Amino acid sequence: MKQAHDQFEQVQSVMDYIDEHIDEDLTLEKLAAQSNYSPFHFHRVFTQIAGETPASYVKRVRMERAAHLLIYEPDIPVTDIALQCGFTSLSYFTQAFKQMYHVSPKAWREGEYLKKFPLAYEDSKISKQMSRKPQEYPISNPYNQFQWVDLSRVKIIEIPSFSYVWKQHIGNYTEEVYESWEEVFRWVKAREYDGPDGYYFGYPRNNPFITPEGKCRYDCCIRVKESVEGATTFNGGKFAVYEFENPLSYDQRNHIIHCYTEMYSIWLPKSGFRFVGNPVEFVEILPIPNSLHIQAHITGIAIPIEPK
Repeated sequence: MKQAHDQFEQVQSVMDYIDEHIDEDLTLEKLAAQSNYSPFHFHRVFTQIAGETPASYVKRVRMERAAHLLIYEPDIPVTDIALQCGFTSLSYFTQAFKQMYHVSPKAWREGEYLKKFPLAYEDSKISKQMSRKPQEYPISNPYNQFQWVDLSRVKIIEIPSFSYVWKQHIGNYTEEVYESWEEVFRWVKAREYDGPDGYYFGYPRNNPFITPEGKCRYDCCIRVKESVEGATTFNGGKFAVYEFENPLSYDQRNHIIHCYTEMYSIWLPKSGFRFVGNPVEFVEILPIPNSLHIQAHITGIAIPIEPK
């Protein structure tokens, strides 16, 4: 059991390294050096845990990072995005992008990505337009005005660094996340590791409309006392925070995605800031009375930012 846990920790550490050095040449030897394993053993362990080889994982993460930047950083040239994501040439990047998403990077940026996003809501202006004239509605970016985000609820705050423990969920970001929340919640409570503020947050490592469902990773995190051995450090920093008027359940992920997209596509370009990492989600955990289960709701989203 301990060996399996140690292997998972090693692979997770390398995945974090890949995220932070995606623009570099990430050879098998370089990645193995971030673990305690030889290249041969690392390849075997990584493939077993991740469900794909290190090379396949690196290529997929490069592509997904590029797909994200093409949508949310419209002022960065395609060539620069390719280089930022570790591709050595625009031609290779374009070929690889078409192979994965079946469109060119240019077409993706201009609106083809919307075919992967949830557009239909019963009370949505877009949905009504599409239902009336489905053949005439063009593929173009509908995120040019706020429909889901209330600007009065957007704040810029500083979050301090702190220690936390986490349980990673792999799969969709909806109801299945609750099992991981329950596991880490019970583990922390049984040891009285949690601090007085009961600080819970989710760390979505992927956009579920870009990353295949079976590859999506979501960390369920609980702030713990500084003395807890083996805890992870949250580095803190400046965040753009949007608090929901009412907490949202995990099965309302489509609504949350719309809020993310408006924050990235409309608020961020005009804010004077750029995003510098994955967002976090503030979570409210409430035990269900007369039950061993808990309720988990998302109360807000926070995007790490820095001045442009």
